[in-house]
Amino acid sequence: METEKRPNYLYVFMTLAVFTLIETLVSYMREAVIKIPILVILAVVKAALVLLYFMHLKYDSKVFSYLFIAGCLLSIPLILVLVVVMPMIL
Repeated sequence: METEKRPNYLYVFMTLAVFTLIETLVSYMREAVIKIPILVILAVVKAALVLLYFMHLKYDSKVFSYLFIAGCLLSIPLILVLVVVMPMIL
């Protein structure tokens, strides 16, 4: 009988809290050229941690991960169209 090791949710939570603190400190920077990429990278890392551990995609069937990624990829053209069309409407 195989037993899976359960993730340490407190460790994941503390990691997310540290990343949030870093994001808060970075948000006070004046140089947008540096600030924006750092904030985007931190947001992606935090989203990945939440998806993998709190939404259990890390330990679930890979089919669910692929479906989730496909949905995210299919939403990109929709967002791009909205970004282009919304200024024309307003």
